[in-house]
Amino acid sequence: MTDSDCTDSDNSRTKPTTVVFDLDGLIFNTEEIFLEATNQLLAPLGKKQTPEIVAQIMGQPSNVSTQILKDYHSLTDSVTEIRKELDRHFDLVLDAILAFMPGFEELLQCLIQADIPRAICTSSTAGYATKLIDRFGYLDEFQLILGGDQIENGKPAPDAYLKVAELLKIAPATMLVLEDSENGCRAAIAAGAFTVAVPAKHNMGQSYDNVDLIADTLSDPAILSALGI
Repeated sequence: MTDSDCTDSDNSRTKPTTVVFDLDGLIFNTEEIFLEATNQLLAPLGKKQTPEIVAQIMGQPSNVSTQILKDYHSLTDSVTEIRKELDRHFDLVLDAILAFMPGFEELLQCLIQADIPRAICTSSTAGYATKLIDRFGYLDEFQLILGGDQIENGKPAPDAYLKVAELLKIAPATMLVLEDSENGCRAAIAAGAFTVAVPAKHNMGQSYDNVDLIADTLSDPAILSALGI
């Protein structure tokens, strides 16, 4: 995405005025890291994560996704113990695997140039999201980071995106939400936001019914067009 890509606008209709990013699988390739961490956790039991369970837990708050994992694989440890062990494996492989998803940095620079407010709304904890964003020096580029630990009902319920709108003092309909998962898209749609699905390999088989746009990557020019930039 070049500078010229950032300035080609169509102002013939009302456009969203704020962009809200999901985090895992949308900004970062952390879904790959979670998969590797889960497989390391399950390996001593002779088990391996399956596409079916990955689809169920994607976009869910950590306590919900861990409970689903526990039930599916008949794990005997508590949810708290399983989550602690998952986090340990996650940290062990993080540095070797962590990377931005295609187009994120280019899109972010376009939004900064166009002075469009930006937020992050994730099912992961706010502390986790803040830590990941800060390690690349982008923390100050977001007006708000909302985590799944700060709301009662996680995605696919609309609560998280409604809370973002409330905290930013904007109408939900003025948000353009970027999501990679079916659960995340359902949450954004239910909140009344302009919803853009950005699927990747880890989202194969998921449904994106009723989204406003399906983008190839975050560098898809249709995203900028929807914003009028």
